[in-house]
Amino acid sequence: MNPWIVLTQDFPPGFVGGIASWVEDLAVALTDQGQPTTVYARRTGDTSDFDQRFPAAVHRCWGRSWRRWQGLWMRLAVGRRLSNQDRIIAATWRLATHLLPSISRSGARLAVAFHGSDLTRLTEAPAELQRVVGAADVLLPVSGFLADELKRLGLVEDGDPRVHILPMPVRNQPSATPGTGLVCVARPTPLKGIERAVAIAQALACPITLVGADTPNGDGIHALGQQTREQTRAAIAQSTAIVLLPRVDEHGRGGEGLGLALIEAATMGIPAIGCATGGVPEAIGPGLLLADPDAPDLDAIRAFLADPTAGQRAREWATAQHGGQRTVNLLREVLPCV
Repeated sequence: MNPWIVLTQDFPPGFVGGIASWVEDLAVALTDQGQPTTVYARRTGDTSDFDQRFPAAVHRCWGRSWRRWQGLWMRLAVGRRLSNQDRIIAATWRLATHLLPSISRSGARLAVAFHGSDLTRLTEAPAELQRVVGAADVLLPVSGFLADELKRLGLVEDGDPRVHILPMPVRNQPSATPGTGLVCVARPTPLKGIERAVAIAQALACPITLVGADTPNGDGIHALGQQTREQTRAAIAQSTAIVLLPRVDEHGRGGEGLGLALIEAATMGIPAIGCATGGVPEAIGPGLLLADPDAPDLDAIRAFLADPTAGQRAREWATAQHGGQRTVNLLREVLPCV
């Protein structure tokens, strides 16, 4: 059976965050469906215990200056091992930049995923990105918004048969018994809109837990800082709803690619509150979309939080639209065995 190769910089246990979680779920989903899979990831100390327990094979790559040279380190790790039976998924386009000659020689097939800032912060496509997109067999934006970003940058045209919006390979979590308060899972950057979530919680006199941010505690704010994935799930499960209210920069760039934490919360029966920025509307499902997150309708939020059906509707939506089986089915369709 044709093997799958997944290339990533971010991978547990050395990294937490959206791409690391996505690669973890993807590798588990492929392996669960009987698809031999090897993850090539940046080396981050001694990860042998995790790697031995992980269901897919893990190869850790060493190299300096990963931000600049990650494509080169991947070529050195993977290039000579490729065959025309391999199917490669690059978690970001930069990981494939130096691999293109090896892929061409071997006949391996390349799929490139797009998650957010790898596209959304660009005003024009650099030459390296143009080459990767031109050589890719399949392009896998995780949202319709990111598919439109590929078009905005002039990388694809309408109807390009290589473009497929990839469902999230999230694993269903035990249904949570909603607790009290809101939760916001976001890195502490200006575009994540953490202060918007805090302002809403305070206007509602509702506690809020911040995962990823280290804002000082107080006034109903419980800032946890960076957490493991298991700790993040526990914080989500103890909330009434998850909130993500990002913004774009002064040039209209940097929109949120999707919002994996919102979908993962939905699998637990925790509904989402979001805004019409980037791919967020695609990630909240039947949740509450705020027209103006800086001057929100508080009565509408109170009604949403009091709705006893909101969590179940979120869970049903996530099950219908996402999950490992749906992800693997699409990948096998767009990159079939040869």
